[in-house]
Amino acid sequence: MRRVLGLVLAIGAALAIGASAQSPRVGVSVRVSPDSLPSGARRPWVQVRDLLNDARWSKALDEALPIRLNYQVQVWRSRDGWIDELQRAMEWSVLIEREMLQEQYRVTLILKSGTDELRFQTREELARYLSMTTDVDAWPDGTGTFFYLVALRITALSDEDMEELERFLAGQGGATPRAERSPLGRGIRKLLLRLAGLPSDALEARSPSFRVTNRRE
Repeated sequence: MRRVLGLVLAIGAALAIGASAQSPRVGVSVRVSPDSLPSGARRPWVQVRDLLNDARWSKALDEALPIRLNYQVQVWRSRDGWIDELQRAMEWSVLIEREMLQEQYRVTLILKSGTDELRFQTREELARYLSMTTDVDAWPDGTGTFFYLVALRITALSDEDMEELERFLAGQGGATPRAERSPLGRGIRKLLLRLAGLPSDALEARSPSFRVTNRRE
């Protein structure tokens, strides 16, 4: 158990040292599409900036750690004098992996409808793809003033990886106890990430507001 914990801490220390110099930090933004329907409704455009220019995440990829981006886009309706109304939320994930033997990078899009895989031969090609704007197919319902919120969680290990790590640390080879899937278990996973020094980001952004005057056909 101590050897496994030592290995995790060593990886985290290497990532921390590699990211100690000043470098751009990853960021996320959301804006509304310039084109609109006659009603005034607009779609959210989401963009991640400087993911691979951030030394923490670049180093994680160098160490062959998978990078997972979990997106959530929320549609909100403003209500003057009242609490804003959350209409709906859309979620999807992007998994970035370095395939050492093939000397390439694999990106897996995890959508509600299924998964899709892309491969890139160079880091530059991967970086260009990751910085592209995502046109999200989300629309508000009804009329009024609306805005979008995007929440982006970036981790160097998936939940499944963390559960496997917890089993190693506990000296267990079987299934993860149900209790570890509780909010307390998720808190333990976050604590392990911090103790190991592995990078983790939770980012949010809000779009400009826009007005919808007629219901969308």
